[in-house]
Amino acid sequence: MKKLILSVATLALLASCNGGSQKAQVAEVEEVKSFEQEQIEAGIKMHVDSLASLYNSKSNVPFLTALKEGQVVLTDEEKQVKPEFLIDLASTNELVTLSQKYRAVALLSVDKYIAKIHDIDVADFDAAQARLVVDINDPAFDTFVKDMGGDTPYSEAYTAFYDAENEAGRMNFFWETTTAAFVEQLFAIAQYPDKFIDCFNDQDVADFTYRLILILDGLNNLKDYAPELEELNNAVQPLNTLNAITVDQFREQVGEMKEQITEVRNTLLK
Repeated sequence: MKKLILSVATLALLASCNGGSQKAQVAEVEEVKSFEQEQIEAGIKMHVDSLASLYNSKSNVPFLTALKEGQVVLTDEEKQVKPEFLIDLASTNELVTLSQKYRAVALLSVDKYIAKIHDIDVADFDAAQARLVVDINDPAFDTFVKDMGGDTPYSEAYTAFYDAENEAGRMNFFWETTTAAFVEQLFAIAQYPDKFIDCFNDQDVADFTYRLILILDGLNNLKDYAPELEELNNAVQPLNTLNAITVDQFREQVGEMKEQITEVRNTLLK
């Protein structure tokens, strides 16, 4: 693609010096470039659509379902250790870019359930999330957040969100949201390995790892066409060592990767 772009620029310069015959060559090269670009983008689009479909076909992460249904319970002693690692709600007022705001909503969607098991009132989490959704002003995202907080099946909510963002030309925000949610889930698991990993079976672990593979593939394919995703793509690369397919492997790898996971998570709102 870069060679084609250079050719167009060179021919344009020649045309300004040597007359109309060169203009025809410029037009011809531009047409070839446009066709090639369209084919490349169509191929990537088809691939990314397939990745999203695979991602959306999986059921909800088991520890989130357990949290949502009140199946994870802390002892009184455990509740006394306040989760200082949760997103700072005051900092969400300072977010500027849409990318930051989509990601923050994803983080809040996980963090509020952790707050709840510590008997922390989640009203402020809900309020911060609602304010960010209003700021973003994306009807598809608004619907998605409501669906995820209600009884809509996980895969159905994600599929509708992707389809709507794709149609609106905002596919990048699907991947921003999905990546942030995954990272925060992994971060939460690293904080409570005994509580949360016990919710998984081997198939759940394999599915969770597969989600990461899909995210890494999706970001890597889109970064050239949505430059805002390049930084996120680079940030999540340290997670590519996660390849567990059993509960025992998952427990071991999460323990070994805790520092890396934390570093990746801390980049999400920068």
